[in-house]
Amino acid sequence: MLGIFQIPLDQCEDLYRKLGSDIFKQNVIVGTVKMGWSHAFYDSEMWESILKERLGEVRMIESARDPHSPKVAAVSTIVNRGLPLKAYVFRNYRLMPGVQSHYLGDCKHKLWQAIRASSAAPGYFQEFVLGKDLHQDGGLLINNPTALAIHECKCLWPNTPLQCVVSLGTGRYETLGKNSTAYTSLKTKLTHVISSATDTEEVHTMLDALLPPDTYFRFNPYMREDIPLNESREEKLNFLKSEGERYLECNVAKLKRTASVLGQEKGTVQRLAEWAKLKSDMYEGVPFRSKL
Repeated sequence: MLGIFQIPLDQCEDLYRKLGSDIFKQNVIVGTVKMGWSHAFYDSEMWESILKERLGEVRMIESARDPHSPKVAAVSTIVNRGLPLKAYVFRNYRLMPGVQSHYLGDCKHKLWQAIRASSAAPGYFQEFVLGKDLHQDGGLLINNPTALAIHECKCLWPNTPLQCVVSLGTGRYETLGKNSTAYTSLKTKLTHVISSATDTEEVHTMLDALLPPDTYFRFNPYMREDIPLNESREEKLNFLKSEGERYLECNVAKLKRTASVLGQEKGTVQRLAEWAKLKSDMYEGVPFRSKL
């Protein structure tokens, strides 16, 4: 919504609340039966039909024709190509000839397919079949995609130093563990595995240590309550919003510093390189007839 369609923030919030109430409503009995049948509590077909209705047949790369459109990527996890699992990047940009990303991906997919694939959270929605691949939520493998984004930037602009990296978390909630040396239950072991696999702060710690000062900014508030992924109740969404506002009020200086770095003018070389790349994306596939 923000990147490709540049919808204003207040409208994004309204759409998010509306979509959440439409998608995350399910009779518990029906949902439980669906879990046993398709390993998905919610109606994946309805989610797909909403996406198709809202987005139509627009392909990711088509947004590159808009000179104001930023580079956008969505990440899914391919789960049927053996181990280890593979990340897949749905891009709205092309890489220069000869440049190879470390990650699988393409820009020719439809926008609704990118969202459907990258949001197929296990237990919530069914896996998404795309060609010969089976996609699940990218968070299954890369729950904090900041390092992946930096890698993609290096592929796009190999000679341009990083000016600013802003990483936005979805909030973190820490539980108090009991200081016990007793053996843990199987449920606890599985919970620990899932928690470590979906952790976002390790990537943050690494990037914070490696990137130059005043280049990397991470915003991720501590939550006073653990809010599940499928929460759509008005009062809980209002709570999330208030937690975010409270966090930003406590980090005003950091927010202003981030805005200052983001607002710096681009150099002449960077502007020329971006202009050339934009023209390449805009005219890709357009037939030209030589007058010679």
